[in-house]
Amino acid sequence: MELNKFSETDLLQKYLDGTITEAEGTALFELLKEKDIEDNAALEALLLQVYDQSFAEPPALSGDASQRILHRLLAAVEDSNKEVPVRRIPSWWRYAAAAVLIAAVATMAVWFISNYKKGVPSLAGNVSPSGEIVSGSSRAVLKLGDGEEILLDSTQGNIVRNGNFKVNNDSGKLDYEGKAGKMEYHTLTTPRGGQYRLLLPDGTAVWLNAESSITYPTVFTDNYRKVKVTGEVYFEVAKNKDQPFMVDVNSKATVAVLGTSFNVNAYTDEQNIRTTLLEGSIMMIHDQQTAMLRPGQQAQINNELKMNIINNADVEMVVAWKNGLFRFDHAHLDEVLRQMSRWYDVGVVYENGVPDIIFSGEIKRDLNLSQALVVLEKMGVHYRIEGKKIIVMP
Repeated sequence: MELNKFSETDLLQKYLDGTITEAEGTALFELLKEKDIEDNAALEALLLQVYDQSFAEPPALSGDASQRILHRLLAAVEDSNKEVPVRRIPSWWRYAAAAVLIAAVATMAVWFISNYKKGVPSLAGNVSPSGEIVSGSSRAVLKLGDGEEILLDSTQGNIVRNGNFKVNNDSGKLDYEGKAGKMEYHTLTTPRGGQYRLLLPDGTAVWLNAESSITYPTVFTDNYRKVKVTGEVYFEVAKNKDQPFMVDVNSKATVAVLGTSFNVNAYTDEQNIRTTLLEGSIMMIHDQQTAMLRPGQQAQINNELKMNIINNADVEMVVAWKNGLFRFDHAHLDEVLRQMSRWYDVGVVYENGVPDIIFSGEIKRDLNLSQALVVLEKMGVHYRIEGKKIIVMP
């Protein structure tokens, strides 16, 4: 094979795709060894070129060959005794949304490489031993019918068993197996900086965002399946025409469902309760108002308890949180930081009012807080981090 026909860009892309051979990895090592690593701008340009404006996942380190290649690459960086650049971005990029996203990608890639060298420590909560505020994770508490509370991020496997009825907890997902001998109510709650998945006893799949909860029976015995939620919850409802599914939203509205996919956002610090339909059909019931929603529509209930129907809602943006993203379209800064504060479990303080900054773009939710804020910094947001607070400056 003629390896010299491949550029370092080609080989890096093959490595990130997981398709590189050990011979190609050796060639990549030699090419990078010849490159002047002190030329930070050239190295950063290479990273940006490889990522090509996409949020690629960090390389999957499967197999001994990949491990050896990575260690060689890291050794080359170590030998340079230079820091890999993190935030050197041409100033004109701040005006281009796509380029702002590239900045986050480059930051993510550099963090992965530098932290792989050190070894990523086990984290408690969302603060690392070094004091870095890290992203949220799969954390939740399950409250049983007798009041017992089980911390799910520290308890795995079969956590409840009564005859053939089991409650299983594994890898950020809670599920129910078998039929409960008696009905009791369970409540699953996520803290700030947490999220969790749940498979209800009827097979309905549920995703909870940070600072959210769902209360449900261990067996649905009524003519309808009813649950109660707070915060933000996404549903994929198991179809059962003989037993409609109903969601009580903050005791202010009800969603009636046969079988469908929808998202409920009912945070008390947001201006509206928003229910967005992705598939199927749902009926919104609020006070004396009712509305049947079609896919792509969103029902909004404002603080004056009036319901409005929005057509052509951006459903991808609505469920971005479930897919590991913050996604915004002309969102005001305070809306952006409200979402980030829940996920990173931090407070936000504005020293001189909220700056009039509008943001459109995406930020990966698995970035550390300081990395995620780089994207906002490129849009002109001035801030400092003090403990678990983001201080926004004029």
